Amino acid sequence: MNRALLHGVALLLPLLGLGGMWLQEERLSRQGTEWDVPIQGYDPRDLLQGHYVQFQYDWPASNLAEPERVYGVNALCLTGTAPTIARVRIRRDDEDCTPFVREGEGSSGRLYASQGEALRLQRDLRDPTRQGVVRIRLRPDGHLTPLRISFRPRAARQPASP
Repeated sequence: MNRALLHGVALLLPLLGLGGMWLQEERLSRQGTEWDVPIQGYDPRDLLQGHYVQFQYDWPASNLAEPERVYGVNALCLTGTAPTIARVRIRRDDEDCTPFVREGEGSSGRLYASQGEALRLQRDLRDPTRQGVVRIRLRPDGHLTPLRISFRPRAARQPASP
């Protein structure tokens, strides 16, 4: 074989491998089920890294005691019909639940927004009558991706039971 052809093939193979990896990751990123998760806390702009809305997930987990509400440490099992989550619970090590959020991903997230959009989101998140809700895509392997933020009227808090 000609030496130039061998060099061309040697250069082309890594590019084909990278392209294949990119296509597989792109395909994976579009898989999953979309869910709506209430959010709290925010930082509408991170000037060093562009404009982001940073938030904490406020999972509907009324069945968990307050000390257990340390998300991001444990994996979470979801109950409900997409896109509505009825409740979540901490996943036990021996438990196989579907759908689930994998360990380390259920505490906080961030979503890129343009400067104008970040300012609008900042204003809406400060409004005590509105609840921020992030739409996530949850893959079968438990990886979640925040897609967009919307708002709904905030439900009145129920008084704690004695």
